[in-house]
Amino acid sequence: MSKTNNMSARGGSASGGKKIIIIGLMAIILAAVLGIGLDLWTAKKMEKVALGLARPDFPYADYTEEELNEMYPQIKYADIATRVTPEETYAKFRQALKENNLEMAIEQLSGESEKYKETKETLKNFFDEGKFKDLYLHYPDKISKTNMYESIAQYEYDYYSEEYRQQLIGSMDFIKDANGDWKLDSL
Repeated sequence: MSKTNNMSARGGSASGGKKIIIIGLMAIILAAVLGIGLDLWTAKKMEKVALGLARPDFPYADYTEEELNEMYPQIKYADIATRVTPEETYAKFRQALKENNLEMAIEQLSGESEKYKETKETLKNFFDEGKFKDLYLHYPDKISKTNMYESIAQYEYDYYSEEYRQQLIGSMDFIKDANGDWKLDSL
């Protein structure tokens, strides 16, 4: 009987040692999984921080959609209702050329355009040289929309080139301003 008790005592201590080893291994595996998970989480958060999509301080919380829209407006003036269409701006521009009205022609240009100064100067030169009538004849009554988005648009028109003695296609760009008016970006 004492042999059986001895064996169960030894078996009990052997199984207790196995339990400790198993618990230790599980703890190591759990620590490794948590470490890898934390590394992945930190890497993803740091990537978002670098892109400006999350706050730069711990716990690196993501910005809300409203905060992102305020920080990084997607399309300028996209939500502004159109007040003056590109076609109306173009018609006013042609009218200004026809009437030899430099101020009215310049009013049709987008002040926010990168090409504003250059285009304004070109118009002034044509005006000073008395060539507004030539410009008027260059731009036909009708333009055709090729691309239009929330706040930018591109139109084409056909014109005859004396230099090349053939019909060509010209293009012009429009930008919507803060008032909802489409203005000429380029001629």
